[in-house]
Parts: sequence; C-alpha cells; structure tokens
Amino acid sequence: MNRKLLFSSIVLAVLFCACQGGRDKNILVHPYAPFTIPTTGPAGVAYPDHVKDDALSTRFEVKVAGVHVPAIRYDNMIAGKPGHSMDVARFASNSLIPKIEIQVMGGKEMNSVTIHPVAFYPQEALTISADRRTLTFELVEKLPYAIVIINGNDPQEASAEDPQLLLINDPLEEPEKKPSLTASHVLDFKAFSEDYLRKNPITDTVGEICRAAGSVTDTSLNDGRLFTWNHDVGRFVAYTDKIVAFPNLRKRDPNDLSDALQAALEKIKNTPELNTLYIPAGVYLWSGLRIEHWNGDVTKGGKPLFVYTDENALMINRQKECREAIEPAIFIYHSSFVTLSGRGMHDGQGCLTYSTDRKDARNTPHQGGVVIRKSNNITCQDTYSRDAQQWNWETHDVVDVNLNNIKGLSPYHHAWVDGLNLSSGKNISVNGSITLGNDDVFATGHYNPSDEFPRRTYSENQSINLTHTDRNPAEIRNTFAAAGIYNKERMHWSNADTEYIRVSNAMGWTRTAHCIRAGINTWATASDSDGSHRVLDGFYFDNYHAIVGNKANGDIRFTNYNASANWPLYERIEIRNSSFWAPGDTWVLVQTMADDQPMIRNLVMQNIHFPKPIAEPTAIFSGITNLTVDEIYIGGERIETFNN
Repeated sequence: MNRKLLFSSIVLAVLFCACQGGRDKNILVHPYAPFTIPTTGPAGVAYPDHVKDDALSTRFEVKVAGVHVPAIRYDNMIAGKPGHSMDVARFASNSLIPKIEIQVMGGKEMNSVTIHPVAFYPQEALTISADRRTLTFELVEKLPYAIVIINGNDPQEASAEDPQLLLINDPLEEPEKKPSLTASHVLDFKAFSEDYLRKNPITDTVGEICRAAGSVTDTSLNDGRLFTWNHDVGRFVAYTDKIVAFPNLRKRDPNDLSDALQAALEKIKNTPELNTLYIPAGVYLWSGLRIEHWNGDVTKGGKPLFVYTDENALMINRQKECREAIEPAIFIYHSSFVTLSGRGMHDGQGCLTYSTDRKDARNTPHQGGVVIRKSNNITCQDTYSRDAQQWNWETHDVVDVNLNNIKGLSPYHHAWVDGLNLSSGKNISVNGSITLGNDDVFATGHYNPSDEFPRRTYSENQSINLTHTDRNPAEIRNTFAAAGIYNKERMHWSNADTEYIRVSNAMGWTRTAHCIRAGINTWATASDSDGSHRVLDGFYFDNYHAIVGNKANGDIRFTNYNASANWPLYERIEIRNSSFWAPGDTWVLVQTMADDQPMIRNLVMQNIHFPKPIAEPTAIFSGITNLTVDEIYIGGERIETFNN
C-alpha cells in the first residue's frame, strides 16, 4: 500500500473546499508558551550562554481548532554539528480529535505527507490545499501524539532543511490538582532559592583548590580484586572549559541552584507541615532535580514527597561539575513514595555534555535523562524531559513505579538515547508516553549499563600497572580513582528480576536500532547462589507504536544475549494493537533457546501493523513454549503465512 499522499492540483482544490469550516467553539485549546530567558538570574548576573530562549520553527505554522500553537525548533549543536531533525508543537485541549492545520513556510511545498502512526492516518483522512502549503486533518482519539513528515516517511529523512513535526495533545490541567503556592504545606522554591543564594553566594574561584589529594580503593576491574589509587589535588577551572576531568571541578555559575534544591528538600523533611516542593514559572540552573535517600514510607517514620513544576518552569542542567559526574535531568535514588507532577520542562543539556566532556564508556559513568534507581512507589504525572544525556527514561531495581503522560524529547544524534529503557524493576506501568531518540525505542533486561568504566580503560591499555598503581601517569590514577567515587555502584545498577512491565498508549521515534529489545547484558549475579535463571516475567504492550529508521537485527527482539551459564527466562510477553513502521529484513527476532530448552513460556502478538511493505516478510521464532500470532499486517495487507 502506498503511504505517500500525491495530489493533482484539481483534486487538491476539491478536497480543500470540502474541509473548510469554522472553529469549534466547544473545543478549548491551551498552547504552551516558548521559554524565554530573563536578562539576569537569581544571583543578579546573566545565565551562561547555553541557557537559551526557545527558537520558533522556521518551517511550520500550527493551528489547533483555529488557535495558534507555537512550534518550537528542537535544534542543538553536537560537537560543532547541527542536530536539528524535529520541531515540537505542544498544547493541551479538552478534545481528543481537534482539527489540525499546518502551514509550511519556506523550503519545498507539500508533495507528499505521512503521519505516524500511519495505521491511524490513512491518506484519505488528510487534505492538502491547492497551493500545497497547508495540511488539515483531525487527530485520532486513540493516541494524543502524531508525527508529521512532509515529503518523506522515515525518521532517517529528517534534516535541518526538512525537519519533522511532533504534535502533543495533553489533557487540560485540572485546577484542583495544582497545589496552591501559598498553602501551609507548600514550599515556594523560587522564593526559597533566591533567599538561599543571597545568604550563600557562590564564590568559586578559578585556580583555588576544590578537592584535596586522596586515595580511593575500588574493585576497578569488576572481578572482586581491590586496587588502591592515589589521586592528585583538584582545582576549580572555568565553567566553560572542555574535558574537565577528575579531580578538577568546574567553577559553578553564580546562578547555580543545586545546593539550594538540597536545602529546600531538607527543610521539607524537617518541617512537619511541609510535604510539597512547588517550582513556579522561571528558569532554574542546577545539577538536575536530585532526590536521593528520601524516606516517604509513613510506616517507617517517613513523609511522602510531592514535587510540582509549573508549565512555565524551565529546569535546565548546568555543565556537569566534571566529566565523571552523574547529573541526569531527574535523578530519584534510594527513595520511596515520591510524586512528580506538573508540566515544567526538565532540560538535561545532553548535546552540551556530548560536545564538551563527551561521554565515552571508558571514562564516564552512565548518564541519563530521567533516572529512577533502587526506589519504590514513585509516580511521574505529566512530566516533560528533553535533551537527555543518554536514555530518555530509565528504571533500575525499582518497585511500583507509575509513569503517566510522560515525555522524553531528545531527537538528536548524540549517543545512546533510548526512549524507554526499563532496565529492571517490578510493577512498572507506563500509560501515555512520547519519546524521541536515536537508539532503542524500548529496552529492558539491560543490566549493569555502567560496568565499562573503568574496566574498559584497562582493556584498551593493558600496560597500566596494577601491581604498583602509583607508577602510572596521573591521568590513569585519576581516572581509576574517579570511578571509585562517581561509579562505585556500577555493578549494582540492576540486579533484581524484572517483572510485570506494562506500556500502553505510547509512541517512540528514533533514527536507528530496535522497536523492542530485551535480554541485553542479562546474567545471574554472585548472590544467585542456587544458579537460577534471571526471570523477565510479564511484558505487556498495548497501543504501542514505534517509528524507527534503520533496523538493528529485527524490529522486535527478545534474546539471550550474553554467553552466560544463566540465561534469562521470559514468562509472558504480549504485544497487542500496535505498529512498527518499517519492517527490517527480519521483522521479529525471538531466539531464546538455552541447552535445547525454550526460554519463553508464552508469547502473544495480535493486531500488529507494519505499514511499510517488505518483499519477503521473515520472522524468527524459537524457544517458545506457547506462541500465538494473529492479525499481522505488512504494507496494509494481512499476511497468513511467513518465512520462519
């Protein structure tokens, strides 16, 4: 089935006239305003240059039910190269099916249009004007996100000249769910942080000592052996310096609110009537929203924490204190009963990190956008994140996590940007998500994502002296010492079984890699004394849509990846009512045999669409006890048989 829209001018004119109509007075549309940066920050000085205004799209003008909605140009520089491939128009409305009008500016006119998920937007539902400059259609009620591609259909075709357009239709925010800034249980972070900086101004000076020389003992090669590394004294360097390596630190910007955030959380913890941190409209420069060791369990003497971000709040990551530091946009670690809500933007500054310190596995720990580790009873509601340093959203050894109406908007070329990487955990529910990245749309069973630092440093340079560590150059000593400080828990990011993962009403866009991937770096740990298989139990996908360009060994891939004695065992996998844009040579790759035994007990695929045609659809299924495959469509045609 041809999914491009090709019109003669006569047909265009007829269709355009048939779709004209006035604005629906019953539809309420609330556009999100572009972020603008004030001249000065809370310290009374200008923000650093990387804190910039949102730029408007130069390609798209968007109206929703007759209301103008700004399209923001998601552009960034990556190591001196432009990273523009997507513009984003986000709004809230009381309708699931508002009329969308998109006018293209400059560049080429509309010769074809593809809207993803393609299965929801047949060509006959789209209308192009006679001058080929205006597109009109209605959003579908099945999914509040759509990606519009002009003169193409694939993520790989996006460019600075022809960006693609993401539409986000949030529900209107319910006023009763928004806390009052003046309520007795609410702490106003804007007022608190400004007062904190007045009382505790940042006085870092380039050249002064920021870290004393010291010694670190660590299992550097991940094999249990302990090595001791003496590191040099560290000094502050300029905020804008590149490749700032441990033990040095960047001089903090005077507007840095990292310490103010921790002081605010401490005040909430120690003030009985407080339980909510409210981040009002404004700009906040910091090391990310870091919530660590928060005990919210009332049965254990704790207090639940609520964090609300105003939709006009821009929380933007600073340049990391040094290359080895872990500073995601949101970091929830060893915490419980924490709820994040509100539609403020958490900007991880991933492109900046990639262009300044890099993030090579040999000498940096795993980074991320939203990272939830070793935590339980965590809820994120309406949470926006963009420009992740690595995976957009990720979980590690969590229990009872609910992610509702979440966003991960990182359509850039920098490395390792998965959409949802629910590496490990139990009872994780994603209901409503849109992610843009350049790696797997969804991944799980991805254990120990940070184990290469510093092991790989040694594997690439085995002249390193492990017997007399002080005989190594300072750079080597400092690198291994840094791993023992910033990445000491590298083998314990994900150790638990992964059980009951549910993803529904979700869409992801990426230039390459997999639509679904499971079983990467999965092995039993030393604590598994009985030698049992790690269990990956219960993965459920419903109304899940992946738009992927180049494939990496199959759209849907469940495997036993590592040659380990203890293979993972998958109990149940269900994928229903979903679509995968472009089938690879092997549209499903499920290979889970171990010792001639099947390692998936139940696999169900039902009502699955692969809109892009493929000449000889091939699937590989092996190692499955009970397999159900029904209603598979490739290129719009239902297939009854396929090569396996």
